[in-house]
Amino acid sequence: MSLPIFPRHILPSSLQFKIVPNSSVSTGPGRTSEVWTRPGAYWTFSGSWSKVRYAQGRELSNFIDALDGSRGEFMMWDSTHTQLGDWAGNIVVDGNDQSGTVLKIKNAIPNALIAPAGDRFQLDNYLYKLLEDAVADNIGECTLRFRPQLLSIPVSGTGLIVNDPMNKMMLPDNQQGPSFAQRKLVLNDFSISGYTSIRA
Repeated sequence: MSLPIFPRHILPSSLQFKIVPNSSVSTGPGRTSEVWTRPGAYWTFSGSWSKVRYAQGRELSNFIDALDGSRGEFMMWDSTHTQLGDWAGNIVVDGNDQSGTVLKIKNAIPNALIAPAGDRFQLDNYLYKLLEDAVADNIGECTLRFRPQLLSIPVSGTGLIVNDPMNKMMLPDNQQGPSFAQRKLVLNDFSISGYTSIRA
């Protein structure tokens, strides 16, 4: 069953859409630091909506109510992001049992820039951001380097979604959405947030 998509036509006034790493630092005597980098990074978003008309506010409220709080999952987009790469060819995953923060792909245009660092791709409802320029070799193969780590093991031959890539999210609590406490045709400012949903 496909997941619902957060309403695309009700754009936020501002949006933060970013990766939160799972690293930690411990500073001891003499200001000596120990740093641990672990898998487990995830996407978060926080959007603010300003002067939303009543009808659109109701639509957002209905969407969130249908999620039943943190129980529901949905696909979230980043209205602030623009892809800069062509991602030309018929790019697919090259090989099974891949994990971590690298991914072998094939069927790109040989000897060409696939996409620059900062571009994103979607696999199995999860979003990833390139950390290095992706350049195909003479047979159209490449190893992508990205964050966060793969959150599912893709099947060889699976295509990458590069046009309007999104990420599977959940609400952090049951208090999200606009308020209709006052009888107005235009709602006051409100915010909605979420983070990557990883479930069995």
